Amino acid sequence: MKRLARILDASDPGQVRLRSASATTLTVLLAMVTLVLTTRAIGQPVTVAMLGTVVAMQASAAVKDKDQRSRLITTALMALPASAAVTLAALLSELGKVADVGFIAVLFAAVWVRRFGPRGTALGMVAFISYFFALFLRATPGQLPMLIAAILGGLAIALFVRAVIFPDRPVVEVRRLLFAMRAVSASVLEAASAGESRDLNLVRRRLDRLGNTALMIDDWLDRHDAGQLLSVTSTDLSHRVFDAQIATEQLVSSLWALDPAKPWPTALGQATTALGSVLQNTPSSEQLRAARRLAATAAERADPSTPAGIATVSAQRAVQSHIAIHHITTNAVAIDAGPRVVPEPATKDEPSGLNPSTKAAIQVAVATSAATVLGELVSPDRWYWAVLTAFLVFTGASTRGEILTRAGQRVLGTIAGVLAGVVIAALVGSNQPVQLVLIVVCVFLAFYLVTVAYALLSFFVTILLAMLYGLLGTFSIEVLELRIIETAVGGLVGMASAYFIFSTSTRKTLVGNVDTYLEQLDTLIESSVESVLAPGSATDLVASTRTLDNALKDVLTSGKPLVLGPTTRSRRGAKHLLRVLAVSSRSAHALARAGVLASRADTQTAPSDETAQALRDAAALVRDTARQVEAVVAGEHVDPPEKITETTVLDVLLTSTDAPGPLRGAVRALNTMNRTLADVLARA
Repeated sequence: MKRLARILDASDPGQVRLRSASATTLTVLLAMVTLVLTTRAIGQPVTVAMLGTVVAMQASAAVKDKDQRSRLITTALMALPASAAVTLAALLSELGKVADVGFIAVLFAAVWVRRFGPRGTALGMVAFISYFFALFLRATPGQLPMLIAAILGGLAIALFVRAVIFPDRPVVEVRRLLFAMRAVSASVLEAASAGESRDLNLVRRRLDRLGNTALMIDDWLDRHDAGQLLSVTSTDLSHRVFDAQIATEQLVSSLWALDPAKPWPTALGQATTALGSVLQNTPSSEQLRAARRLAATAAERADPSTPAGIATVSAQRAVQSHIAIHHITTNAVAIDAGPRVVPEPATKDEPSGLNPSTKAAIQVAVATSAATVLGELVSPDRWYWAVLTAFLVFTGASTRGEILTRAGQRVLGTIAGVLAGVVIAALVGSNQPVQLVLIVVCVFLAFYLVTVAYALLSFFVTILLAMLYGLLGTFSIEVLELRIIETAVGGLVGMASAYFIFSTSTRKTLVGNVDTYLEQLDTLIESSVESVLAPGSATDLVASTRTLDNALKDVLTSGKPLVLGPTTRSRRGAKHLLRVLAVSSRSAHALARAGVLASRADTQTAPSDETAQALRDAAALVRDTARQVEAVVAGEHVDPPEKITETTVLDVLLTSTDAPGPLRGAVRALNTMNRTLADVLARA
């Protein structure tokens, strides 16, 4: 059980997906039971209960505000757009095609309001889904009181689940995130220690997961004041998480440099054993003290001039960092934090031309208009599936490649879901209890796995529909076949709209994000080097590092469609670029850590003028390599470099007689970063 818990912690940091999917599933279940019983008791059709249940599900899944108070306000505000959309649909339902025109207008507005952030997105989505279902249910003006009552009932249940059953518990949340960080650290250490069977891609994936977990903790710090909830300030927690992440990354890098066919020295084995003990979730104080002593003894015996010695020292640093985090989770005291003032986000220059949300709204209006016409040609009764797909492929996507990928995954998920739905329906038959259980399970799995792969959402929703049709007595293979055709029509229309209406190039977006990332990298290199050269000076390198990590996240997101591109060469080129930038980011972490260590030094002597100039020259070399990478990504011709050697960067150490720790760490980081970035130029 402990191993299973650790695996879940590593794959779902902080149990965020589990908590979200559980809340949505419980909301749907409570809304379905409550509203079905209520509508039966007062003699209303089950379709009224369906509308309230869908709105409740949307209120649970679509609200993404950062803090609990904002989420509750957004959920309550959903009553307004949902009621207005249902009213509009009911009033226009008797005017034939005018209702379809009203639908397009609602879809346009639902996308246009995304400019107002998570709240605008959530309110737009509930307006869309409410109008859609009112149109689907052929709502009439006479039904409006009951339909609006169902909406209010669904939202009340969503509020109850969000505020009472799954309230915001910041101390529990951060503890789970810190547990997850230990679990991910243990998993990446295990992958790097697998000897001759170790897998580089597995190590890289787990290192990426470690970075994502650290960013999730940083996001928690943006939403809460650690000083009022834990035994440390937000700055202290941020620094300790940073130390643990970087020490673990450096240890893994050092272990990978060892010969997997040779046994480890005794000191390294002791240090990693101590780290394994510390990475448990509930070690005793005595176990932590013993691990600290064992790691310290191993580091004293190690030869820091050898790769194994470097790994041993890195393991000791990781032990110290993770023990510091243990003290946070052990000593955390939940205190009433009171009202917290959320800082205003930094203002950004407004882009010229139409707002991106306006462009997307026009794209959606064109796509859904075409999907309505084509969908009705395919099936006058099931046209809404085409419209749904044409609308949803634009949700969370902005470039041609993202929309193409999303549409493709939706079609594939639907096809697989139809096949699975037919088989399951044949096995289950008309067993209503089993069908209800499967519906609940499908809701949970759809929302639990949606961030893993969008195709899985479509897969489980299609199975859910098969069970729902079975409950209603209208199941048939022909209906599911129509779903495939209508989904394909909507996907094709969405892709066509993305390509011909305000087209946004995936590669252009990637180039812009890479430029931003390399600019942040340039700034971090300069700041870190200056911190190393001025020990004891104030620095905010941890925040700068998180800014770099977020920039890298944008690069990886925008580059993902190219990794799935149609040609082998483009796929390999994009994958290699993203991997190089991810590895260079870890070198930047090590460089920033050197700067942070130097800033904490009270008595350390500043390097000589000669050493300082040599280090600045080395940093300038790396920054120049980064600028060349920027040019290559932009499509400019850059002469491939001669064979990269360590001489230029490592010559810095020859100018210093004692080569203090932060200086040596900075040199190694710059050297690794230069060689990594230059690999892009060598393949240009």
